[in-house]
Amino acid sequence: MVCNLKRLPAFLTAVVLAVAGVATMPDSADARTHRGHGHVKHSRHYMARHQKRAKAIASVAMQPQVGVLVISENGQTVMDELSDLEFNPASVAKLVTAYGAIKTLGLDHQFNTNVLYDGDFDKSSGVLTGDLYIQGADPDFEREDALELRQLIADAGLKKVSGKLFVSSDFSYGSASDAGWSSRSLSRILRGAVAVHGGTSVGSAPENSKALAEYQSETLKETLKEMLSYSQNNVAEQIGRSVGGISKMEDLVTREAGLAPGSLKLSSASGLGKGRVKPKDMMLVLKGLRNELKKQGLDLQDICPVAGIDHGTLDERFKTPAERGSVVGKTGTLPGTDGGTSSLVGMFRAQKEDYYFVIFCWRGDVVSFRHQQDELIRKLQSTRGGPKPFEYSKTNG
Repeated sequence: MVCNLKRLPAFLTAVVLAVAGVATMPDSADARTHRGHGHVKHSRHYMARHQKRAKAIASVAMQPQVGVLVISENGQTVMDELSDLEFNPASVAKLVTAYGAIKTLGLDHQFNTNVLYDGDFDKSSGVLTGDLYIQGADPDFEREDALELRQLIADAGLKKVSGKLFVSSDFSYGSASDAGWSSRSLSRILRGAVAVHGGTSVGSAPENSKALAEYQSETLKETLKEMLSYSQNNVAEQIGRSVGGISKMEDLVTREAGLAPGSLKLSSASGLGKGRVKPKDMMLVLKGLRNELKKQGLDLQDICPVAGIDHGTLDERFKTPAERGSVVGKTGTLPGTDGGTSSLVGMFRAQKEDYYFVIFCWRGDVVSFRHQQDELIRKLQSTRGGPKPFEYSKTNG
């Protein structure tokens, strides 16, 4: 059953203005006919009238638009508004990134950061006459990771490097895309234990390099939970690079989720920029991602934030005692893109059943959009016995 527009919040009753109902400019043949009769006064009136009409069309095009698709877990369509229209998904694109990473790497994957050296290492003095290499692509390698890596190097007995500190081209400190900057940042942290005299650079370790230490990241599951909860753009971009880039990721998720080729038009792995996705296609991504998690005994709440419970973008939404834990999903916000973009995608639980939802909003105030998204979900929950929390403990994430 498709929800009646009259029962929707005000923003949904006013946002969908059919451009197809506005008359368009005449074709060039009609314009030539008017000029051919020499009716100058009429032509001026004609042009003024159609300029006004063109402005009306432009005004309609900039009206707020909202795409909504709500489907019960048993497959019943509860609401469908503009689900076949492309919107900017904003940071909801990170669900595509997560899906692609899970399929490529696996949820238990850990990123190895290897420390190797090329040259002569005198363990008695702790001096390496040669170069030190850091090789790895951990998407969430932060200061605390660097400090642990420094301790591992110190434990191996290394105190001084006569040559350079090299990092691989895919190494990232603080999820930065510039490996050169990352090498300099890492070098400053290592100074507390290791003195590098030759400076820093970017490069791969020679084949005959010897292993000095190895550091393992947290699991991909843990990285995704934090990335999606806090909507970390740089981490998402680094994950995207780790799995082969945005095009490869789009193709993989398109195939796995059963989308038509070309359905995902993302501008980045993080959702920054002007990506385009239809609500109905994002629904397939959401359901496909959940199915992939369930194959491994998990669910959306294991990698996505739970409203009112997890810290991050949903900690201040649905936080009353009755609502806490009843919504799990991903937000998206781009205040300065496409006239103001706000998205909310995930699942909500009511007493009667669980529901998938996709809400894409653009060309409007993002704060108002958020309030209206919440109002819509609350109304849907209230007509189905009220909210009910998902089974979840923060220790899961």
